[in-house]
Amino acid sequence: MKSIKRIVFTGGPCSGKTTFTSRAQQVFAERGYRIIIDHESATDLITGGISPATLGMYEFQKYCVALQLKKEELCYKAAQEIAGDKVLILIDRGIYDDMAYVGEEAFKEILKDFDMKLDDINGRYDMVVHLVTAAKGKEEAYTYANNAARYETIDEARAMDDMALKAWETHPNRVIIGNEDEFEVKMIKAIQSVFEYLGEGKPVEKFNRYLIEVNDEMLEKISGEANYLTSHIVQHYLKAENGYERRIRSRTRGEDVMYSYSEANYLSNNERIKTDKVLTERQYRDYFHQVDKDLNVLDKTRYAFIANGLFFKLDVFDFDHTKGILCVDVPSDGSETVLPDYIKIIKDVTDDLAYKNYHLARTQKY
Repeated sequence: MKSIKRIVFTGGPCSGKTTFTSRAQQVFAERGYRIIIDHESATDLITGGISPATLGMYEFQKYCVALQLKKEELCYKAAQEIAGDKVLILIDRGIYDDMAYVGEEAFKEILKDFDMKLDDINGRYDMVVHLVTAAKGKEEAYTYANNAARYETIDEARAMDDMALKAWETHPNRVIIGNEDEFEVKMIKAIQSVFEYLGEGKPVEKFNRYLIEVNDEMLEKISGEANYLTSHIVQHYLKAENGYERRIRSRTRGEDVMYSYSEANYLSNNERIKTDKVLTERQYRDYFHQVDKDLNVLDKTRYAFIANGLFFKLDVFDFDHTKGILCVDVPSDGSETVLPDYIKIIKDVTDDLAYKNYHLARTQKY
């Protein structure tokens, strides 16, 4: 059965919403989720020439609500139709955010134009993540550089954050992410809150693994598949007790770098219980004294995508660019795993320990 979750991320100006969008898209896409992003309606309108300065704030918020409702409708319709059992719709500010700019009574009048009441709003969203503006406690980080539509002063940003907090106070599943000494810690807490809501703590993963041929033509076809993402991964294995694998990883996508720690307990060659934790760069570096010196560093490019309704991860290692390890989740309904016809399998290595990342770190060869 398909799961569609609508998650609003909100907060005052300069709160980290843009970075949160990028991080969440990357992290949850690699968990097998289809990601749909509903960008902020007010920003779309302002950058298109429709603004409070030209219409007045009350009329502008009517446009915001109209656009937001239509986009949410289209996003949900697309979520129902696209391939994949797990879909996240990430919504940059929801309908309640518009109330913060005009007040409750005026907003009730706006909703009448759309045959809506305040009580109708909470049910549209499964979770709300409030990122507190940098104007509260991290004033030195408050900037206009990352949003051409931003115009609020620090005092106005604080007021807007307060109003957003008030607007969403009745939502039954809201989390508030405050500012930290390090911005990275704030992002970690925000991502972790979504992990916890989705119940992604210690899932049992079952997968098939194949050694496949890699060439430019095949990579080009992969790039046209749904949910396509590429990232550069550098992975270090840590000292661990028998039966467990521990590793740290840096994952780079564009200018965005994420650090993580993973611990896996293998129940069989292709079934494991795995725990992931996002790290700050400082925490990542602190693990280096635990690195297992008997194992090489793994340097690889990961291609993640969805095809035939299944989530695939292709790892191409720097020691051999002509082959790769393709990993695909086993269908939960027990049906057959169907690979795209352009993928050429050399052999099924699901039960072959020699093709696990841990052993490739030791041998550096297929």
